Amino acid sequence: MKTNQEILDEFGRILISRVFDKQYGFIKNDVSDLAETKGYENLFCNMTKSQKSEIEKYTKEVLEGALFDFLKIFEEHEAFKIKFQNENTQVDLVEISEMLKAEPIVENGWINQFSAFKFSDTK
Repeated sequence: MKTNQEILDEFGRILISRVFDKQYGFIKNDVSDLAETKGYENLFCNMTKSQKSEIEKYTKEVLEGALFDFLKIFEEHEAFKIKFQNENTQVDLVEISEMLKAEPIVENGWINQFSAFKFSDTK
């Protein structure tokens, strides 16, 4: 049986790679590619490096907030569960984490540990 930390890390890797990185990856494209995206031509057409950097930071913060609020549902509403199941054993992720909602965003949290993107600051 996996340890509680192994279970949390496995969930964190999946959540960050399949949700955070997949969505954040869009904004990491070159400005010239983004400017060709239907519906966003005006947003990106004359964007400077500084503006691009700010929108990347903003996008990261929005995604962090969405993950925080999503995981908070499981902490605040007992009827909703996130469980790891292995054979006959079930583990509730809320019960094995000190604060599941913060796991992705704390210093050295899941985003900093498992994201394909490297961030120079934690926030």
